Order: sequence, then structure tokens, then C-alpha cells
Amino acid sequence: MLFLGLITCSIVSCAKPDKFVIKGEIKGKESGKILLMKFADGKWVAEDSASISKGKFQLTGKTDLPELRFVALGPQEMVAQFFAENGSITIQAYADSLTKTVVTGSSSNEEFKIYQSELMNLSKEAQGMQQRYATAQQSGDQDGMKKAQIDYEAMVQNLNVYAKNFIREHKKSTVSPLIAMMQFGQTISAADIDTLIAFLDPAVHPSIYVGELKKIADKMRTTDVGSLAPDFTLPTPDGGTFTLSSTKGKYVMIDFWAAWCQPCRQENPNVVALYGKYKDKGFDVVGVSLDREKEAWVKAIADDKLVWHQVSELKFWQSEIAQKYGVTAIPCTFLLNKEGKIIAKNLRGEELANKLAELMGK
Repeated sequence: MLFLGLITCSIVSCAKPDKFVIKGEIKGKESGKILLMKFADGKWVAEDSASISKGKFQLTGKTDLPELRFVALGPQEMVAQFFAENGSITIQAYADSLTKTVVTGSSSNEEFKIYQSELMNLSKEAQGMQQRYATAQQSGDQDGMKKAQIDYEAMVQNLNVYAKNFIREHKKSTVSPLIAMMQFGQTISAADIDTLIAFLDPAVHPSIYVGELKKIADKMRTTDVGSLAPDFTLPTPDGGTFTLSSTKGKYVMIDFWAAWCQPCRQENPNVVALYGKYKDKGFDVVGVSLDREKEAWVKAIADDKLVWHQVSELKFWQSEIAQKYGVTAIPCTFLLNKEGKIIAKNLRGEELANKLAELMGK
């Protein structure tokens, strides 16, 4: 009888689930509609939807490997972000807060929460540094601005080290390639991405995040150091157009940025100073904005005194040029030589100043 019971368990109740079921409750929302969103074909789409009744809801989905999902009241109203894996998942959400959400029933989510917690702490530090920078800028305190910038760059380095250690310790988790994509997809080379993927456990390789890393690496190969920068012609704020190849004969920095990007805005004064120092020696800048609203874009250009070439498709992350250059995070820069070849990527602050001094003299 015991033998038969074990067989029954393995066939019926102990079978690996082929979908996940989310039972949730949302505080502050008695009724309405809720969406389960997944990433597919380069965008977020609704996998399931349900009605909220007395603050409770149930959603279902399926995934071959653990994947990131979010639960939302609308396209811009996320109330829960978590790693889903087949089985039973419970969500306690809050209509007015993403950070208070509690998710149970997913071991991958527990790993993701560890990383998110550290990210949240560093984000708070970053906000403090950005406020210090803004205060120093308003008062004309150059030393204060420089100190805040140095502290911010050190914090970014600390986050990079933490992310590398996390990936090293979780090579069998699909959380790791997502973190690699978010943290390093823009700052390491295609060869480094290949090495990172090879380091991950083969069981993780079918993950969509490994697939995205491979796409990023393929795009990077077209914009790697030594490659000819892809040419483009884009609209300018005054309604005209500007073509990148018109700058040949100069050292040029392509600067992907946006009015809504605080790190971009924080770096702008440094670029303004360097442009003023080297523009007469053959240095030029082309700002490519990932803004959606022209008014915000134009205002940021004026407020930050950006007097170099500015272009934008006003398509946010759907920018075709950003995709062509493999841009997954901003600020993102490409430094070109006089022939239009890429000679450096993602130089900011002191690194950019040192490189320009090397190229054009102090």
C-alpha cells in the first residue's frame, strides 16, 4: 500500500506544475481590473487579466523558466514586480506603494528580493548625492559638485561589484542573466557578455534574459571600439535635420540622454565645460535624446545650456537609433575619431576629461 501510495503521489499530486496561479489581495482597491504583464518580443504585454472583488484577485500564467512579471492596475500603474515560476504564488499588494508588496511562493523571487533590497539602499544614496549636486550647482560650489560626482561614481562601482558577486554566487538562477542585462548590458563589451553567458549554468541558457544578452552582444559588435559608427539623420528641435557624418574631420561624442534622466543631467555640466574647452580644437558633441515630449526636451537643453547639436525621434526607448547602437541604459556615450570610428564608449567625468586631454592636449 505504501508503494502504491508513493506511485500515486509521483503521478498525481507531486507532478511538476505546468503553470502558476497567483492569489492576490490589494489594499486600497476594492474593485476594478488588474493585469499580469510579461516581456515578449521586446515589449511588455498582458498575459492575463482579472477583476478585483473586495480587494482580491486571481491571475494565471506559465513559464518554462522563472521570469520577471509585474501586476498592474494599468500600463503605468505597477503594484507588484516579482519573479514568477510555475506553482502557487501569493501576492499582498498596495494600490499606493510598490515597495510594500510581499510575494511568496517563488524561490527565484526570494533571490531577486535580495538584489532589489541592496539596489533600493543604493538608490536612496544616489538620490542624496543628486540632491547634494543640485544644491552645490545652484550655489556655484564647484568643489561640492565635484565631490558629489565622485561619490556617485563610487556608488555605481559598488553596485557593479555587488552585482558581479551576486551573479557569481547564483550562476544557476535565471535572476542572474536579468541582473547582468540591467547592470552590465551597456558597460561591457560583446566579448565580455559572451564570457558571462558561458559562465552561467547551461540550464539557464534557454532563459529569455540570456537571449536578450545575446541580442545586446550582437548589436554591440556593430558599435564596438574600432567599428565605424552607424550614420543617422534625425530631427532637430527647430524642425530641421542633422546628419552624424557631417561631423567627420572632428573628434565627436554621441551622447544618448534624456530630460528625465537624472544621471544624464548631472553629467551635463561636465560635458558643457569640456565642450567649451575643446570645441575650437576639433571636438564636437551630438546629443541624442530619448525623450517623448518635445517641450521637456527643449527645456532641458536650455536649462543645462547644451549648445551643441541636438536630435531626437521623441520615441523614448523605441528610438530606432538607440536600438541600432544597442543602447539599453542612459547616459550612454560613444567617442568617435576624425574618420567616424568608435574609439571609446561610456566615458564620463574624469575619464572623459583625461581622454580628451590625451587626444587634443591640455
